[in-house]
Amino acid sequence: MTSSTRIGDSKTCNCDVIVLSYKEECQDEKPSHISYVFAKESTWTTGRNLLYFVAMERIRHYHYYIFLDDDVDLGFNSFSSEEIKRLTPFRAFEQWLLNDEPAVGVVDFQKLGKALLKRRRKICNTNEATVVVPVIWFDALFNAFHHQAIKHILPYPTQYDKDSWWISQLHVMYSAELIFRGQALKYVATTAYNRQHRPYPRGLSQVSARVPVIVEDIQNKSPKVYQNRTLFKTLKTSQLQSYRINTTTLCMNKIHRHPIVPYSHFDGQS
Repeated sequence: MTSSTRIGDSKTCNCDVIVLSYKEECQDEKPSHISYVFAKESTWTTGRNLLYFVAMERIRHYHYYIFLDDDVDLGFNSFSSEEIKRLTPFRAFEQWLLNDEPAVGVVDFQKLGKALLKRRRKICNTNEATVVVPVIWFDALFNAFHHQAIKHILPYPTQYDKDSWWISQLHVMYSAELIFRGQALKYVATTAYNRQHRPYPRGLSQVSARVPVIVEDIQNKSPKVYQNRTLFKTLKTSQLQSYRINTTTLCMNKIHRHPIVPYSHFDGQS
């Protein structure tokens, strides 16, 4: 991961890296910008929460917090211009984050970018050429959170881990749509790959029962002036996978450093 084409060394990456290990502590030699934390027993959710708490307790302040699984690599695709390719995929993604400043930034995964752009053109009746699209449903393997947004979304809920480790990401996606609608953005010009698949509790069979609880929790924590907005009711009764097909969130043009203000998308609505 510290190779020049990936995260990079302390000179090529303007970053700090926190690595969580489980079962056994990391004893490998490490560059100065990398530190290790250890959790003997950890789920995906509790592990990411530990990384989140460690990062937030540091004196140094970061502009973005990027969470990635240990087997993730980034690559370019057919949407990557020659200008973008002048950088490595990790540096290109970081540069995009700093240019557009999304509340949540993700990359393409499983080559879904083309379908997302096609759906946006149809719903929004636009032929605009872009590699940045608002996104509702996104995998957790590679997520970047702006420093002004992360405390409104994390930590992850852990009470669903016995059912499925996937459910905690539903909290992230619903939070992004309800709190920062239109500001969770996919950078289609880079693609994430993960090559390892380990056994763990997974699946979405419990989603129908969990969704209303997740949405209501976000609703109860929101300012009272917004708690009766229709979007809360819509998302309580909708699965994100179906909601995303026709939602006008895809048409919201909140790129290029739009102010990151929680629930601001409700302002001006009845």
